[in-house]
Amino acid sequence: MKLLIIAILAASAGIALWQSAPPMDTFSPSPETDDVVIASYLKAGTRTFFSAEGDRSDVLEIGSATRWSDSDEVSLSEIRYRSRGDKDTAWDITASAGTFFEDINELVLQNGVKVIETERQATMTTEVMRLFMDQKRASGDEEVLLTGRGSRTTGSSFELDLQTNTATLKGDVVTQYE
Repeated sequence: MKLLIIAILAASAGIALWQSAPPMDTFSPSPETDDVVIASYLKAGTRTFFSAEGDRSDVLEIGSATRWSDSDEVSLSEIRYRSRGDKDTAWDITASAGTFFEDINELVLQNGVKVIETERQATMTTEVMRLFMDQKRASGDEEVLLTGRGSRTTGSSFELDLQTNTATLKGDVVTQYE
């Protein structure tokens, strides 16, 4: 009998303590917002592309890259893309900013795009250029300036073939010889 009374008193004390305890905070998921969130970020990166033979063919260097959630686009800054064409011609392409579309391997360069072709010592400048990295081609619908040994050519758009080392300026093309 004593044991039964002790058990009832212990149970009553336990229930009294349980009810007098302060309520616990519960955790709930953070509220969903329409704000864009950074999914990944990279500072000072290099991406190297190799040919089917295993040789290094193209190199993409960036100062920084930001990928936003729910997007296949990567915002880039301080971009340098180097590629080799036929006969080992070297191309050196730079821009202040750009967007990389990883799923289609394309790069839109902007803000002071500069293309240097080393063999002929030619330089091309424009504000925006789309680089199709798999095809080693580029194009642009902005004004373009092509300077070479003793000449200066302008146009309103262009196409560039990095493989065959060919630049084609289109629309209102004017050449001045020095």
